[in-house]
Amino acid sequence: ERQEAAERQLALGRDERRVEAQVTDARTKAQELEASLYSGKVKVVNELKALQAELRSFQQRQREHEEAELALMEQQEQLAAEIAVLDARRDALASDARTWSGALAAAEAEIDAELTRLATARAAVIAQLPDAVLASYEKLRAMPRFKGRVVARIEGEMCNGCHGAVPIAFASRFSQEAADTTTECPRCGRLILH
Repeated sequence: ERQEAAERQLALGRDERRVEAQVTDARTKAQELEASLYSGKVKVVNELKALQAELRSFQQRQREHEEAELALMEQQEQLAAEIAVLDARRDALASDARTWSGALAAAEAEIDAELTRLATARAAVIAQLPDAVLASYEKLRAMPRFKGRVVARIEGEMCNGCHGAVPIAFASRFSQEAADTTTECPRCGRLILH
């Protein structure tokens, strides 16, 4: 919008200079005719009448050009006000952009710190897992249907991964196993932890 307004302003400036040149030309011609008319050199009445008619014609053109110039000047004032409003809006948007960029950078730094913390915690947990469990976990995690959620717990007789009921015999046997054992849910195949 600012660019379009600036282009309109340039066009109005060109139009104003063109009309100003026309006003100057008409004024100069009218002054020349007036000088001839009142110089006393022209004695023939018909020539005097012709000069007066031509003078009125140039004076009329001068007035028309001056009115056009005033109209262009008014348009330029309105356009200058519009540009000032657009500039203020652009400055406000730039300020908002700087504010949001700062907030985004802060959020990214916070997320990066959290990712680093989680990666460190994950590495510590992975170091404690048996190789077979880790291999099973990575294999399941690569399956799209699990969407990265491959570990679940049995709560009552339900798998909290698939929310399906597991067989009673499985649930009771699993509850009696050691705390560090893992197995797979018979319904969804997720790793079940104590």
